[in-house]
Amino acid sequence: MEKFTNIFARVVSGVFSPLMSGTYAMILAIWLSFLTYNPFKAKAIVLMVTFVATCVVPVLAIFGLWKAGVVKAPGLNDRRDRLAPYLVTVAGYCAVAVYTRFVNAPVWLTFMVSGAALALLVITVVNRWWKISGHGAGMGGLCGVVFFMMLSGVEVAPLTVEFLALILLSGIVGSSRLVLGRHTPWQVAAGWATGFAASFGLPLLAI
Repeated sequence: MEKFTNIFARVVSGVFSPLMSGTYAMILAIWLSFLTYNPFKAKAIVLMVTFVATCVVPVLAIFGLWKAGVVKAPGLNDRRDRLAPYLVTVAGYCAVAVYTRFVNAPVWLTFMVSGAALALLVITVVNRWWKISGHGAGMGGLCGVVFFMMLSGVEVAPLTVEFLALILLSGIVGSSRLVLGRHTPWQVAAGWATGFAASFGLPLLAI
């Protein structure tokens, strides 16, 4: 049973890696809001830009730093290895935020992406002293995005079920990090709160 639990925790941690959070958030923002009525090609391009800037580029950076001996392992389990990869990811989110303005996306979408950059920047600073959970922040960010859409009226249908599902999923992902011994409950909770506050609070400035 313990072996199955650890395998399940690793799978969950992999599927909901912080590197995928930006892409997942963009999927939710586009397909659950009025943006879903835009042409599929336009939505696909924005999604691809987000995926490349916030996932592919950071993964390549981490791999390169690992091969160069700058970081000990691709999983970045040592908080001291996280500074450079986190800053690369912050830059990726900033690039996506600029891109959304270039394509005349709603201001709240730009602020949503900027919120993710802000959350990651806060985590990068805190990480110098305390290993805050990136997985927790990613899940908190997804919850914040959906909660913002619920309260702002940009959704195309009620999102109560989706929001509750994300809360449940947050618990599963957070628990997986505890099972694997990567974080303490407080580190997971702090990450979730940081991600939620930034992804929900910043877009509110746009309405």
